[in-house]
Amino acid sequence: MDNNLFETSNGSDLDRLIKCLVRVRSDGLKLDKWCQAGVNQSSGNVYIWSKDWAGCVYCSLAGDVCWSYSCSECGEEYDFETEQECREYAEKHEYKCESCNPESEGE
Repeated sequence: MDNNLFETSNGSDLDRLIKCLVRVRSDGLKLDKWCQAGVNQSSGNVYIWSKDWAGCVYCSLAGDVCWSYSCSECGEEYDFETEQECREYAEKHEYKCESCNPESEGE
């Protein structure tokens, strides 16, 4: 991210960042030097991402907070209520998605 979130955002962006921070803490994750926060210029969502997480947490313009996973192969995005659900999905499909890496038969 090129700009400091505190320099480029307005009050509502910061309110949504707080919601993301609360979700990160309630899901038992820690914030560290690998975390990044910003505003998605396409959707307007405020997000927090870490290289240590399977996805990112975001807060929509409507104030809804979700975890989002993006397939490393096709870019398809999936939303989850918790980081654990997001991580389990990513692990189940070997960090791809159900279309790019369907679950094996018999598992």
